[in-house]
Amino acid sequence: MALARVLCPTTIGRESELSSLEDALLAALRGDGGVVILGGEAGMGKTRLVSELIARAQRLHCAVMSGACSEAELSLPYLPFLEAIGNRLTTENTEELKARLGPAADELAQLFPQLGRASATGADATQAKLRMFEAILLLLRDAARDRALLLVLEDLQWADPGTRELLDYMTRRLRSTNVLVLATYRMDEMHRKHPLVPTIQGWRRAGSAEFIELQPLSTDSVGEMVLAIFHETTVSEEFRDFLQERSEGNPFVVEEMLRDAVDRGDIFRTTTGWDRKALTEMRIPRNVRAAILHRLERLRKDEVDVLSAASVIGRAADVATLIAVTGMDESAVYSSLETCVAYQLLEEDQRTPGKFQFRHALTREAVYEDLIMPKRQQLHARVAQVLAARPDAAAVDLAHHLLAAGRYDDAVPVCVAAAEAATHARAYRDAADMLERAAPHVKDLVERARLLCRAGDAYWNNTEPEAARRLLEEGIANLESAGLAVEGASYRLLLGRCYWELLRNDRARHEFERARDVLEVQGPSESLAIAYIRLAGLATFNGANVEALADAQRAAQIAEQSGSDMALVWSWNFMALAEMGLGRVTQGFAHLEDSFNAAVRGGHYFQIGNAVYNATWLSVHLGRGAEAKVWFQRVVAGWPDRLDSWPIFMQALVLLQQGQVLRAIELARTALQASRDAGNAKNAWRSGLLLAHALAENLRPDEAAGEMPALSSRVESQDAVYDTTPRVRLRLAQGDPAGALADVRSLPENVGDLGSPADAVAEAAGLDPGWLRTFLDGLHVQGEVLASPRMAAARGRLALYEGRNDEALAELRHAVATFEEGGFLLDVWHAGRALAEAEARSGDPDAAGRRLNAIAAAAEAEGARLAARLARETAARLGVEVAAAPDHIDGAEDGDAVATCERMVSVLFADVRGYTEMSGRSTPADMVGRIGSLQRWASQEVGRHHGRIDKFAGDAIMATFNISGERVDHTLDALRAAVAIIDKAALAGLPVGAGIAVGPAVVGRLADSANVSVLGEVTNL
Repeated sequence: MALARVLCPTTIGRESELSSLEDALLAALRGDGGVVILGGEAGMGKTRLVSELIARAQRLHCAVMSGACSEAELSLPYLPFLEAIGNRLTTENTEELKARLGPAADELAQLFPQLGRASATGADATQAKLRMFEAILLLLRDAARDRALLLVLEDLQWADPGTRELLDYMTRRLRSTNVLVLATYRMDEMHRKHPLVPTIQGWRRAGSAEFIELQPLSTDSVGEMVLAIFHETTVSEEFRDFLQERSEGNPFVVEEMLRDAVDRGDIFRTTTGWDRKALTEMRIPRNVRAAILHRLERLRKDEVDVLSAASVIGRAADVATLIAVTGMDESAVYSSLETCVAYQLLEEDQRTPGKFQFRHALTREAVYEDLIMPKRQQLHARVAQVLAARPDAAAVDLAHHLLAAGRYDDAVPVCVAAAEAATHARAYRDAADMLERAAPHVKDLVERARLLCRAGDAYWNNTEPEAARRLLEEGIANLESAGLAVEGASYRLLLGRCYWELLRNDRARHEFERARDVLEVQGPSESLAIAYIRLAGLATFNGANVEALADAQRAAQIAEQSGSDMALVWSWNFMALAEMGLGRVTQGFAHLEDSFNAAVRGGHYFQIGNAVYNATWLSVHLGRGAEAKVWFQRVVAGWPDRLDSWPIFMQALVLLQQGQVLRAIELARTALQASRDAGNAKNAWRSGLLLAHALAENLRPDEAAGEMPALSSRVESQDAVYDTTPRVRLRLAQGDPAGALADVRSLPENVGDLGSPADAVAEAAGLDPGWLRTFLDGLHVQGEVLASPRMAAARGRLALYEGRNDEALAELRHAVATFEEGGFLLDVWHAGRALAEAEARSGDPDAAGRRLNAIAAAAEAEGARLAARLARETAARLGVEVAAAPDHIDGAEDGDAVATCERMVSVLFADVRGYTEMSGRSTPADMVGRIGSLQRWASQEVGRHHGRIDKFAGDAIMATFNISGERVDHTLDALRAAVAIIDKAALAGLPVGAGIAVGPAVVGRLADSANVSVLGEVTNL
């Protein structure tokens, strides 16, 4: 008599991994969610561990959602999320959910039509994608609103690009939430070029996900599996070791080999239990594939046909599809399914009732790979025929089966339709993949070229300029060879943009000029105007302002002639940039104002943002505080909930200049994270600079150095404007003035037509006034820029270094007064330091002292500790008395060296409620195991929260916090430890209660060899 199923009933050899998963789940319950990645080779027990954690989550009344990736080469974008959320929505009151989600419901309607009316795609692809991602996160947080949410995503090795991007985004956005994502992947598939590898490497480097990797089972664990499967008490070492070696410690392989041995009669039941043949007589297969295929030999033809069809259909197959593909009647299919389930080949899909899936991916792979190619193609063609007759079938699924069937002519239009659906769902990489897959099968060269260009556009929308460049170049060349130069020119504008993002400005200019030359012949058009706008931008960014102004004016003229309101208001932006570089500051700000107002009227959102960004940035670098306040308010009012990084960056930039250093640090961190989330390397570089600058101003040089990005290639001269002041201030925070001088000496000659960063350069060049004079004389500064406070500060410092005190006083007073009037307090404090020195050298040390005292006090109060320190150093050098800096004390954790004295402590008491009654119902061995687990968990959590276990007494625990006297929040530490212990104990069915007492106690070692003791009323709760 054979076993119906040879399966291990318990999880064996995974205690440590399961404990880590439990910790992550409990952390999510406490609002500290995140992402855990569970890796292991196929068959190592990932799914079993997932099931164990799901059971624990349900026991704790958490919401659970799960989905799996498809092994198909083409699959729906965000497939596991669609499956997980889609199943959840079937149990939700949709109207109530829509009300809770608000505008996010319309974003989600792209994927889930039952949630409302899908919002328009819009011109900003990155923003559209981020809105979609944020809407999904909001939906997940809604599901977690009562307790917590466990979201399981299985088989990441097969994840579609959209799923990889969304999960990558989530690793950075789930902190401080009660959402835990558990994702699994097969480590044996992670070859060097696998698309998931760089994502995993990034998570490891950033520490944005916790990794748990399953190792092979030990020989002892394999022995325990055998005992559990056959309900035996002993297993021979010989058989245990043989099975461990043959299976390589893989639990699934152990089960399959034992099942095969039972089927062959090598393991058999006797009147006293189970027995086996001698090892020399056993025919256990060499690998799991052989075991599975051997089992197939015992199946009837109908059963093999159903199994083969299921392997082609995909991860899960419904009965109706199996009937249609096999041509068998319903009863025959059901009979075959029952046999396959009994043979441990298939099982019912727990996520979707009525569907059947392979018990393991290895089983499906063995069956699928055993099919000869013509048979595979025939089955794929049948599946495609079934899907084509279903109006609700996804185009991407149909495309997959048509391609696998070799029906390429039929597959191409379906791939295009699937790409359009992916674009609609903001899954631009998926769209690009589908178009790129279809293109080689298009016979018409022009249509193939168009598909390649569309794929390039999709890659660019997904912030992948290199992939876009490759396809655009091929597609444009084919369009032009077919005589479609004008159509190719519109794509050349995109190709030029790709080169610009790849820091290849020479090639970008080449592409923009080629597009312009082709389009010019055709007469005025919006595309031609954009070509001139792009050229104006390149010229502006490199200080060629005369050329830039001419290109921008030509763009405006063409835009008016072609009736393009969007291009016209955009051209005014670049006219303003060029005008300011030529010293026409008032005229430039007027054009920015016109551009902003016209863009608002026309609903041109990108151009609105362009005007706001440029005007705010220019206000800061020109030292125009009044204008900065106006544009700052527009940033705050216009983008309160924007997900892109630049509005946050701009707020941080202005606040830093206004002296609000701590707030600037906070926003700069947010901007940096938002830039990384969006994959925007340029904005991430800028935000990293700003964060490093703000940290340096807060006198945290080590942190600042860690955040400081690499020196830019300075392909564009504006890069030096961005990074000079941050690098100078970091050097000064490090106490390295020589390094600051070396940094500014490396600046390109054509920097500084806006007057910035001349003031920071002058601040760093005190050791070499001669070089500074040469630098300032070489600046291309003219018109109104000459009167900017930054130029005045630079000229004043040079005069100070050269001993021209009267000139220094005049220039520096003008600079400080202008900065102060505009509210740029950080500049007031740094330039004011030089002014104080000029005052002292001019015979007024009292004025210098008052100024330096005021700077030190005001700067210190706002967190600008670098400015305060430099003011004190200047005072010391001048012999002026300034108040000493306040102490900055960092907290310390409890240590072992404890002096005996009275301290304020928090004492935690915990025990199992109803312990006596529970002990009477349970065996001593059971209670010993459960209390042992409780004590282990208590030790971990108390130590993790800076406490010390005082004693264990049966089910009771006592722990003390703040033994060292250095923990300010020791009561909060005790509370967090108590909650963690209670939650963890609940998983073992132990109802733990806890109490906390706070008060004075004598703490210390009362004898040389004694442990630390805590004495006082507080210990008598």
